[in-house]
Amino acid sequence: MRACLVAFLVLVLASTAVAQITSATISGTVKDQTQGVLPGVDVVVKNVDTGLTRSAVTDGSGYFTIPGLPPGAYETRASLQGFGSVVERVTLAVAQEAGLSLTLKVTGTEESIIVVGTAAIVDTRSAAMSAVVTEKTISELPLNGRNYIDLALLQPGVNSFSEKDSTSSSNRGTKLNINGMSFRSNSYLLDGANMRGYAGTATVSAAETTLGVDTIMEFRVVTNAYSADYGRAMGGVISLVTKSGTNHVRGSGFEFFRDSAMDARNFFDRGDDPPPFTRHQFGASFGGPLQKDRLFFFGGVERLQEDLGITTTSFVPTDAARSGALFPINPIVAPYLKLFPAANAGDASAAQGIGIFTYEKNQPTRENFYQGRFDYTFSDTDSVFARYTYDGADQSVTAGFPDYGTDSVSRNQFFTTEYKRIFSPAILNTARFSHSRLRFEQLPAFLSAPDLSFIAGQDLMGVISINGFTSIGGTTTNPSTNNSFYWTFSDDLSYVKGRHLLKVGALAEHLRTNKLTATNVRGSYTFANLRSFLAGTPTRFVGVPPGAQLERVRPNTLFGAYVQDDYRATDRLTLNLGLRYEFYTIPAEANGLDTTLRDIVNDRSFTVGPPFARNPSLGNIAPRLGFAWDATGDGKTAIRGGAGLYHDTDGPFNSAFGIASFSPPFAATATINNPTFPRPASLTAGAASARTLDYNIKQPYGVTFNVNLQRELAGHITATIGYAGSRAYNLMSAVEANPVVPVIQADGSKFFAAGAPRRNTAFGPIDYRTNGGHSEYNSLQLSAQKRFSRRYQLQASYTLAKSMDNLQAQLNADVNNASVYPQDPYDRDIDWARSDFDVRHVFQANFVWDVPGREGSALLDGWQFNGIVTLRGGVPFTAALGGTNWSRSGNTSGEDRPNLKPGVNPDAIVLGDPDHYFDTSAFVLPPQGTFGDAGRNTLTGPSYAMTNVSFVKNTRIGALGGGGQLQLRLELFNLLNRANFATPDRVVFAAASPTETALPTAGRITRTVTSSRQVQLAAKILF
Repeated sequence: MRACLVAFLVLVLASTAVAQITSATISGTVKDQTQGVLPGVDVVVKNVDTGLTRSAVTDGSGYFTIPGLPPGAYETRASLQGFGSVVERVTLAVAQEAGLSLTLKVTGTEESIIVVGTAAIVDTRSAAMSAVVTEKTISELPLNGRNYIDLALLQPGVNSFSEKDSTSSSNRGTKLNINGMSFRSNSYLLDGANMRGYAGTATVSAAETTLGVDTIMEFRVVTNAYSADYGRAMGGVISLVTKSGTNHVRGSGFEFFRDSAMDARNFFDRGDDPPPFTRHQFGASFGGPLQKDRLFFFGGVERLQEDLGITTTSFVPTDAARSGALFPINPIVAPYLKLFPAANAGDASAAQGIGIFTYEKNQPTRENFYQGRFDYTFSDTDSVFARYTYDGADQSVTAGFPDYGTDSVSRNQFFTTEYKRIFSPAILNTARFSHSRLRFEQLPAFLSAPDLSFIAGQDLMGVISINGFTSIGGTTTNPSTNNSFYWTFSDDLSYVKGRHLLKVGALAEHLRTNKLTATNVRGSYTFANLRSFLAGTPTRFVGVPPGAQLERVRPNTLFGAYVQDDYRATDRLTLNLGLRYEFYTIPAEANGLDTTLRDIVNDRSFTVGPPFARNPSLGNIAPRLGFAWDATGDGKTAIRGGAGLYHDTDGPFNSAFGIASFSPPFAATATINNPTFPRPASLTAGAASARTLDYNIKQPYGVTFNVNLQRELAGHITATIGYAGSRAYNLMSAVEANPVVPVIQADGSKFFAAGAPRRNTAFGPIDYRTNGGHSEYNSLQLSAQKRFSRRYQLQASYTLAKSMDNLQAQLNADVNNASVYPQDPYDRDIDWARSDFDVRHVFQANFVWDVPGREGSALLDGWQFNGIVTLRGGVPFTAALGGTNWSRSGNTSGEDRPNLKPGVNPDAIVLGDPDHYFDTSAFVLPPQGTFGDAGRNTLTGPSYAMTNVSFVKNTRIGALGGGGQLQLRLELFNLLNRANFATPDRVVFAAASPTETALPTAGRITRTVTSSRQVQLAAKILF
């Protein structure tokens, strides 16, 4: 309570104020021709588009600072009686700290010397590793799907992870791993307002994209050692700024079109042509002055209408198996066997009865976006803006077979208003209020079949999983909802005092989540192999007894306060000193539905009450320290370094709370070994299984650090070489908390006897979320960038990195390339290995080139060539056994592993053939009751290469004004038509019999993570 009072007082006392999150700063020194400093110089900064004017006077050291400037083009004028004025034109990016060095010459006149484009491009003010994605980059690069968040991948240290279950509600959107941190550890800000989805991704669109490219001005990607202005996350920060109106009318109208007639076949498509595909993405934007220099408007609308045909490969029983020629068929199984379609693409293994079924299915997507923003300047000291954004999407996808699917619906709304007040040239304040509503739900999309249901009262069949075959019955996680509602007030104060730029601020953010988790509400059966399925003898059943209360409503409030001092210790050295304190109230369930096992080993029942024993966030003190040294004194070489402590405070337990919904007495999960089929004899007999969260939870936190050298080269190219690293602790992760008690053998290994008791005999398996994870990341990062000038811009980056952890995913659906559970629940550190998202090498390059032509020629002038090239290594993956719990450890949610055959060279296991990607003969089935010795993430999956290019013809249209033009675009995605393969099937053995052979599906790849070559045509009107 005392901490809440302190936070409230800080919030009230901090004068209404602008954080550097969205605004820029100009600072510098004014000298005369002899390099003597000039105090008392009037410095006036004017936005050339909106007329916004700010001023300052240099101090005794000739130094000035003007913070809180909206991104845009500015003229900086320095004048002093007896000297000629100097005007420098500079373009400021979001959150940029621009350094200027101005020289006044003695003259008897009032003449001005205009200097164009000489602002330093080397960062000599900040230790943070960051980069700006400019408006030209956003609008001109060939962006597949026009999802601007993907442009964050152009920066070093940033990688996307595609080995996920995209049908899961918690995996929608782009998953970015930034400098070794989890995708859940990033912050996404739109004009400073929170736009993070429930599970931590960038919004939660059913279409897995973010529309509105024409309404985004630019954004900054901050990856390491950022200042105390930033909170909520310990990974990276993506801070976007929307376009505002100016004194000039501007806008666009566009249509982007695709059709399968122009595309290449995917590697797994059947026939000569790809499946039918049409895509229309169209819209418009418009902005301008409603009152010159005072009131401006900018808005945009966009519509996505897509029908995407997708080829899916599934594994089904062969005709011989369906006829009973291989194994006897129990009559109770017959109606379920008929649900599997007949094989139509040959056999994977005739002996094991595994056939191949491929099909094409349309995946329809509809999305609508609109946004409006008003900016108003009341006076030279007061201004305000307000913006509203809406994005609604619907998408239907299949789940294994054409008759089973998932319908996804999202409705997202964002409102932000900001009031800015200038009290004096040295004091600037900004207050911001925002409200974000992110709604996402998924529903099963298949016919009602109460006669085939596994649980009384359900009108839909559950899921049947057979080792070596594709599961049938849809996904186990539907229906589900992931809804987040944010109310945020932030307040920041900037104060310039000599060489100090002091910033203090406070944040209060109320979050209310509505989460429906219905995993296994329809029930799920697991069969060891085809023989056991046809006999109707499953290995396991997992289901939720009727009457469970599965929806949880969790309100909580985040409070934050910070102080930051960017101190220019000398003309060449700047120190970034910051401290942030951020805590949240415990997100207790609003209706009293929290229940916990307070002692996981000894408690005999769950206790209704708060989810945590204590608030884990009260000690969240986070210092930040950095330096930037202008090594040569001319602004062309900088040595920078920094470190900081960061905390995940924006819903760090959201996904884990979804798991914890299944806790008695309000809900439970029944896990039954060797059950009857098609309905268990009882869902309540025997020891209850549970899914819960650690009552003594700890706060996840991380440390990031870097040191780098930045140098301006010839041609205005900036090159950077540096080291970036991170360490993270108390990471949320999954573990089986109630394993079977082992016998410790003479060699120290564990043996689990058949029928041995669990550690807590009052319960069956306990699917547990706790803080057992920790990670480390080290990287060499190289980059070179040239801003647009002389008709082209260029950026290239390379990252050599290694990320290690002992597991840090929260949900099974988070990864496809490994299990999120340690194989040995008693010793998770044995699984210290490459992170699931670890990629050793990443190279990115992009360019925009205005091709020289014959000026005035309608045909030969106005051509442009743009491109993005991405090359990266594969993610690791783990060989596994089927879901029979061969070790008998009781780890029924996780996976067992095979043994590596003695004498096998681990480096020679990967073969690379998509039909047989790794050598299954390198593995053997371990003795039952023991763990396999094959390590976690010891194999590496396929590499990735992508080349996207666009050819653009710009034709001037005088009737549309000076900037009016017609733009015709030809865009080719995956130009080289490379098949970027997904991770192969990892299950080597069904683990049903000690003498069985490897599954024929092991090592087989059935999908790609990207499309084949696709062609997009577009027309844009710009004015």
